[in-house]
Amino acid sequence: MAGRPSERQERRKQRTRSQILSAALEAFSERGYQAATVSDIAERADVALRSVYLHFEDKRGLYAALIDHALELDREYCDAGWDAADDPIGRIQGIAEGYLRFYREQPGYFRIFRFPPSDVYGDPHLDKPTQHVADRIASEIDRMSTAVTEAIDLGLFRPGSPRAIATYMWASWDGVIACHMMPGHMGLSDDEFEDVLNEARAIIAFGLLRADVS
Repeated sequence: MAGRPSERQERRKQRTRSQILSAALEAFSERGYQAATVSDIAERADVALRSVYLHFEDKRGLYAALIDHALELDREYCDAGWDAADDPIGRIQGIAEGYLRFYREQPGYFRIFRFPPSDVYGDPHLDKPTQHVADRIASEIDRMSTAVTEAIDLGLFRPGSPRAIATYMWASWDGVIACHMMPGHMGLSDDEFEDVLNEARAIIAFGLLRADVS
């Protein structure tokens, strides 16, 4: 019984933190980083201004926390896809599908992960979160590269540069998603998106196979 009040307080604290993060994600997406204010975020979250500063030191801390959570989500989705397969081609496909699930199920966090507000670039105080995203992407390309190397060594893929192949596959898949995110006639419609994804899956599955592998 003695532990219950503190447990309730912790749950309430986590709910408030989640509300603030959701409001910050919305504000940064709509207004950009520089134009969004802590007061606006507090109002959107329906919390007192002091609550924001209690949970996060300042606006930079809020942005860093959003990026940290986005990185965690990306890792969880990609790890799940990788771990579900027991062969190199399946693991490559698994990372791609995990990344796609991240986009479909967590679009707000995906957007700030891959396409943050343009005004965060050039702010030296935000270099660290930006670098963390770059490091995360590089780590996934590294992991895909190990799977490509294994597929080549097993005689499944034609010989080539594993790192270059992995980079191209990641950039192509990421680019298809980016095209779907573009507004209006500039982007892919939902039907076009699905068609391109299916072609991309076929390229990943069959485009790198050796000629004598079926």
